[in-house]
Amino acid sequence: MPPKLDRLLRKLVPSTAILSRSAPGALALAATDLVARPLLRVFTSRPVPPLRYIVRTGVSNSIFFPHDYYLTSSGNTWMYFFATGAARLDSTIVDIGSGVGRTAVALRDFHYHGVKFTGTYHGFDVDRDMVEWCSRNFPGDRFRFHWVDAGSTVYNPGGVRDLHPALSVESGSVDLVYSHSLFSHLLEDDIQAYLAEGYRVLRPGGVLLMTFFCLEDMEELQLLGGRWTFRHTVGAARVENQKYPESAVAYPREWMMEAARRQGFSSVEVILPAHQSTLRCVK
Repeated sequence: MPPKLDRLLRKLVPSTAILSRSAPGALALAATDLVARPLLRVFTSRPVPPLRYIVRTGVSNSIFFPHDYYLTSSGNTWMYFFATGAARLDSTIVDIGSGVGRTAVALRDFHYHGVKFTGTYHGFDVDRDMVEWCSRNFPGDRFRFHWVDAGSTVYNPGGVRDLHPALSVESGSVDLVYSHSLFSHLLEDDIQAYLAEGYRVLRPGGVLLMTFFCLEDMEELQLLGGRWTFRHTVGAARVENQKYPESAVAYPREWMMEAARRQGFSSVEVILPAHQSTLRCVK
């Protein structure tokens, strides 16, 4: 998509989550879903969520036909986690901001000569509709989805503001805490609260991996000034849209690392620079 058109669309629609809840957006997505579903059944018998849920969790620029993206995009994520030792097939995993299960779906569908995912996956999200869909469509013996009623101008407008979430997982029991694009939608108090909870639930040696918009990495990669500007300041954060600040939030690298160090992590670094970089911490 041409940068100028991309920038214009971002101003008109700061978040696909907002689009999916508007009456015109919901109607257009429902009509597209009616066309796509019969074709989709030719390629998979696995449960695939309604299109309005898929677009809430980010689909790059494929708003109307992202079903394949939903089913396949997390495969590379788990290959990286397994290759680097962050997780195993028998790990206990916490995914904060699990959405409609786009990260979990590769574990759900993994099968190789009888080998499957035998660990426990906990997904936490503020969108009740998506949590309920996942609870119905993932095996309950391995996958557990939890609703967190934390307020968000974009993802849970009716939720409790300033709610510091407590993850319903035993302290010191988790191998991997992960989020894809959660920290790119949180202001600083919520960032610190989730880092504290991540530290609490991890076992010694456990790994926390959180993607976020890192201002320095984006500047070095010349990603600022087009689709993203982050020109507005809210505390330590830089936001794209003042009306919906949580639609896109960026942070300086050192602020994010120091926030993690304050929780007690023994190793803290920012890796994999891209449009979103990854905060990697070891307990």
